[in-house]
Amino acid sequence: MNELTSLRALSQALENTELSAVELAQQTLDRAKQSDSVFIALNDALASQANTVDEARKRGDSLPPLAGIPISTKDLFNLKGEKTLAGSIVRQALCDVEDEDAEVIKPLREAGLLFAGRTNMSEFAFSGMGKNPHYGTPLSIWDRKTRRLPGGSSSGSAVSVAEGIVVATLGSDTAGSCRIPAAFNAIVGVKPSYGRLSLTGIYPLSPTSDAPGPLANDVDSCYILDQLMSGRLSPSAPLPTLELPSVESLKLVVPQSGVLDELDEEVQTAFARSLEALRASGISIIEADMSSLDDCIDMFAKRAIVIHEAYHYHRQMLELHGDQYDPFVQQRMSGGATISDQEQIARYQEKARIIEHFNQQFRTTGGDALLYPTVPCIPPAIATTEDIDDARAVNLRCLRNTATANYFDGCSISLPCHKSGIAPVGLMVSAMNGDDEDLYAISAAIEHVIKEIR
Repeated sequence: MNELTSLRALSQALENTELSAVELAQQTLDRAKQSDSVFIALNDALASQANTVDEARKRGDSLPPLAGIPISTKDLFNLKGEKTLAGSIVRQALCDVEDEDAEVIKPLREAGLLFAGRTNMSEFAFSGMGKNPHYGTPLSIWDRKTRRLPGGSSSGSAVSVAEGIVVATLGSDTAGSCRIPAAFNAIVGVKPSYGRLSLTGIYPLSPTSDAPGPLANDVDSCYILDQLMSGRLSPSAPLPTLELPSVESLKLVVPQSGVLDELDEEVQTAFARSLEALRASGISIIEADMSSLDDCIDMFAKRAIVIHEAYHYHRQMLELHGDQYDPFVQQRMSGGATISDQEQIARYQEKARIIEHFNQQFRTTGGDALLYPTVPCIPPAIATTEDIDDARAVNLRCLRNTATANYFDGCSISLPCHKSGIAPVGLMVSAMNGDDEDLYAISAAIEHVIKEIR
């Protein structure tokens, strides 16, 4: 079982009866129950649902390729018959069980995937650190003796893959919430282009920035989930194959901007080694001015889009139940009360200008994608975030690089690029809005090269 770490490998193993769906489901539940603060709720019917798949397979019924494979879901995706708490305790008494699945969940269910449980997360998805005072904080897979941040907000989702509970999961990314925990847990995390995947049935944070995305051990598994959720793949169709470009044809751009500033030594080393390996493989690596990324960082740090939107969505709950929120989240959201509608409109206009500037600069480079570190630091110790001011600084640092893609409205994938056994580091591959299909292929080609030096 140890080598079965992808959706494709599990699909083949189930089809060849090398293992049963029940065996896989029981292993998933056993590992989930042994985990610490990774899940908010588990699907107790998982083994029974898996047995139904096994019985159908024994009868010779035609089954989708992914039938019987369990995945996990961040606790903001609606699943029929379950409550969506979004990592809060406030909603326990305020919400009902859902009548139907989120739109991106429906094709996954039709494809035969089973939902093992709802993963822990930063409350209301409003933190890049992954802490949760209500349900506990899952730990980064690395250096657990020190107790390090898992990255957020899709913390439990990433850890559920890193611990081998599932091979793939769903998260969401508003300023880095798939890619930060992916980087901190040595897996792959994807922020699709805004608008590529439906937000219907997903608890919102920032409706103009939110993007549901897959996380997994490999690019291929993320691609399969993306193709299903985007409607590009029929749930019963054979699994798609990524056509990788030749490395000699690729031109990757390292932006000369603040995304390369103040990197931890481990991050700098892993990034430099990655660039060296990519060059040696035949890929063209060029440096280019990308001042638009500095504009993204400045806007995110000083004139964020999300705060006004989050405050107005939560305003009534904050007034009635603010004392039950994570104090860090409550303080950040309450800051939206000072942002006028006119100021928010000005921020939307500024973001539109940044997108236009970025697209122009990116096209001028002639590059296929951008390369820079996903996060400028390795996973910080949780102890460094006990003070709320310190937590704010850590949170901003975690989000600095990833937020750029959300502010130029592009697509972005984080790949693990560190040597095995040391602090995890993510390599971020990004492109313009709408370039998702090409980005998956490019990232898979980069992944192939990077694996050789890990």
